[in-house]
Amino acid sequence: MKNENINRIIETFLSDFNEMCKTNRKDFLLRERMVTYESGSFIKKYNVTYRLKQKNNSWLIEAVSSGFWIFKKRFLLLRITKTNNKINFSGLYTSSIPDFEESLIEEKLKKYIEICKSLPQNAFVNS
Repeated sequence: MKNENINRIIETFLSDFNEMCKTNRKDFLLRERMVTYESGSFIKKYNVTYRLKQKNNSWLIEAVSSGFWIFKKRFLLLRITKTNNKINFSGLYTSSIPDFEESLIEEKLKKYIEICKSLPQNAFVNS
C-alpha cells in the first residue's frame, strides 16, 4: 500500500477521532503542576485538537492546544510507523494492538477509536 493511501486513511481517522472527542467531551487535557511553595499544586486545562504530522514512513498524531500561536503545547497521542509491510502503533492505549499488515490499518484505527471511547473521561484527559 502506498503512503498516499495510508495518509488518506489516517486523515479520515483523525477527523472521526476529533469528532468522537467533541461528542464525548474528551477534547481537553488536564495537567497537574507541582509547585514547591505553599499552594502545593494546580491543574491547568488545555483545549486541544488532534493533528497529524507525517515524515517518510512515520505519522505522528498529537494533541495541540489552541493557545497563542508561538507557544502552542503539543502532547503525543499516537505514533504510526511503517516498516516493510508491517505497521506499528506506539503511544497511549496501544498495548492491545500488536504489529499488523498494512491492509488492516483501517480496522485497527477503528479499534483504537473504540478503545479511546470506552475509557472513562478522567482517565483519558488527565496526564
